[in-house]
Amino acid sequence: MAEHFPPGVAVEVDTWRPVEVADVGSWRVGFSGGFTSRANSVVPLAEPPDLDAAIGRVEAFYSHRGIPARFRVGREVLPVGLDGVLAARGYRLVATTRVLALALPAQAEPSAASIDVADEPDDDWLSGWLDVKASGTVDPGLARAVVTGSAADYLTTRDDDGVVGVIRAGYSGDWVGLSCLMVAERARRRGLARALTLAAMQIAAGRGARRAFLQVEADNHAALALYHRLGFADVDTYHYRER
Repeated sequence: MAEHFPPGVAVEVDTWRPVEVADVGSWRVGFSGGFTSRANSVVPLAEPPDLDAAIGRVEAFYSHRGIPARFRVGREVLPVGLDGVLAARGYRLVATTRVLALALPAQAEPSAASIDVADEPDDDWLSGWLDVKASGTVDPGLARAVVTGSAADYLTTRDDDGVVGVIRAGYSGDWVGLSCLMVAERARRRGLARALTLAAMQIAAGRGARRAFLQVEADNHAALALYHRLGFADVDTYHYRER
């Protein structure tokens, strides 16, 4: 059996970068207009000399931008007791997320679907993803800035009526992070989610990636079942604490 291990926070963040990044001591504070938790949260990977002061600076940073302070809390968080400190300050737990990983095979299984690949998302890719995945109104320019913040490939499959599926493959070192998987309702139960994931893995392997990872909310049972069938294994978990 192939060895499975987590990519680590640094790799995960590198494939989904915030539009604006500030440093609070050694904490990385990201802001992207409130679009996605990953791009609007603190990655606390060092112990500040004054914890209360650091949290206060984070809260001021986000308050000035009109969104609640949000911390990513997981295995690598520092200080170790930060989750309890935030809970005591009234931060609620949201979006428990599982990280899955897979060592890419030397010969990836080809996809049977007809899929277009580009190094930047066109309007069809972006609107296809946002129409299904976004809750509420999202500024397309902001969404584009987030998904193009790191090197990536953008895969699209269509039918006669337009886009029916997309996926993003973001790169960091020898890792590829798969995200933004979307299949339109009219095209579901045809194996397109599997086909898009396989195609992204095949392209990533061709670009030198050796391992793939995914981040899936713990209650997304359909996605978890798909990825487990493809050989992905659970390697890590994290959640957010939101003020």
